[in-house]
Amino acid sequence: MQILRTFFYLLLAINIVLTLFSGLGLAGVQAPWQTGGEAERLKRQLSADKIILLNTGPAASLASASPQSVPVSPPAPAAVTSNPDAAACVALKHLGADDVAQITTIASPLGEAVKLKASGVQPSSYWVNIPPGGGKDGAARRGEILAKAGITDYIIVREAGPNQFAISLGLFRSEEAAKRLIEQLQKKNVKTARITVRDNTNFAARVEVRGSAGKVLPLVEDLMSRLKEAQREDCQPG
Repeated sequence: MQILRTFFYLLLAINIVLTLFSGLGLAGVQAPWQTGGEAERLKRQLSADKIILLNTGPAASLASASPQSVPVSPPAPAAVTSNPDAAACVALKHLGADDVAQITTIASPLGEAVKLKASGVQPSSYWVNIPPGGGKDGAARRGEILAKAGITDYIIVREAGPNQFAISLGLFRSEEAAKRLIEQLQKKNVKTARITVRDNTNFAARVEVRGSAGKVLPLVEDLMSRLKEAQREDCQPG
């Protein structure tokens, strides 16, 4: 009988102890045998380094993309604008005498709105000659024809080049003088003589174009498209 009573009280004590520990758990107190309890589970759930986002669609892809992976378009460059009424000056260089004359003709409709200043232009010369043909022997035959016509003031060009073995009859500073010689030669039945204009500028001319930007810049663009050898550079508007 004594044994049953002892066993009864032992079971009662164990139930009381278990009931107490259960109450402690509900009160948020960690039992001795628990390693983390609810607080530990919450900590594990909130561990940022262990959170994995599932790729469930476009929204998830955008959410998981890092800022560096999102392409950013560079800002568009600002449009270059100029005041059309502002003073402008553009110089064209590496020009021949014919180029300068062409610039003057093209700019003439603008009148006083555009001013031109040319430099480095040398006067052209006018060469009266009989073009080459037939080589050295052909030049000799033409020389004999000239001699029979009473013309002895000529030179056979012997330097290598496109005019080699041409016959030079005279070099003049004015076109009128060259034309008078052509008339004299024709009276002596020399019909093959011609006038060749020589540009003595040798692409050393330069033209400054001044005026408002609205007039100068379109004109220069037009000139550059026509004059393939021309070069442009800025100059002082004043």
